[in-house]
Amino acid sequence: MTDFPDLSPEEAASYLDAPTDETEFVAFILHFYHQHGRSFPWRDTDDPYRVLLSEVMLQQTQTGRVEAKYAEFLALWPDFRALAEAPFPDLLTHWLGLGYNRRARALQQAAKATSAWGWTIPDDKEVILSLPGVGPSTAAAIRCFCYHQPDIYLETNIRRVLLHVFHPGEEGVKDKVLSNLLASFFPSCGDPKPWYYALMDYGVLLKRLIPNPNRRSASYHTQSTFQGSDRQVRGALLHVLAETGERSLSQLESQLPFEPERVSSMLKRLSDEGLVAETECRYRINDI
Repeated sequence: MTDFPDLSPEEAASYLDAPTDETEFVAFILHFYHQHGRSFPWRDTDDPYRVLLSEVMLQQTQTGRVEAKYAEFLALWPDFRALAEAPFPDLLTHWLGLGYNRRARALQQAAKATSAWGWTIPDDKEVILSLPGVGPSTAAAIRCFCYHQPDIYLETNIRRVLLHVFHPGEEGVKDKVLSNLLASFFPSCGDPKPWYYALMDYGVLLKRLIPNPNRRSASYHTQSTFQGSDRQVRGALLHVLAETGERSLSQLESQLPFEPERVSSMLKRLSDEGLVAETECRYRINDI
């Protein structure tokens, strides 16, 4: 198991039967984390910039891919102010490979907004939720991982744990039910930061051992195939524009292996979203 190299298959299987008693469950999860918890650079900081950067990068992206990009971004832009002042085409060039490029735009917009609070994010949930691209899960991560405040942080690995242990065999389990369950663990779980890391790591272990319980979640949906998708066309367009600079529509159509209609349609969507700027039928990454 690449995520848990010190854990034999036999020992991994011994962790499948987690207790359902609340106190025993908390002790079980924290013991697992103490013995086999994973180490990532974003777990060793309370800095809101580093936590937000990791949370945005980790959305629907594997940790192995994020680790290198995370280090790259910190070397180039070590804080909110540096990221806010970076030319967006440069930022996007370094973001390529993580996917969902709108996240890069929202991240820079959030960085610009932090100037109002001295280039940081205060422990104020309404303020955090006002940041571009920040939803309830990311806001909870900032409160839990930066300020050690209890909040409901429900992501895919944690959802997997709760469904497996507390809702075996149930279909269509709503996130509200799981959120209430998470709330019931406060304050017995202690500091929410290691607690949520422990839940996530146990969820990663379960992913290796059992069929995905998340299919029984009411919020479950399958991700569309990347090959031939609009995401692939978007990514290819942004990659070309970031690498080569301004291009005409005919240049882009000839350079990319997609139907001309799809290229022009996607350019319009990227322009509407503010990621691409058009001037006299020539296109470039839109700096903000």
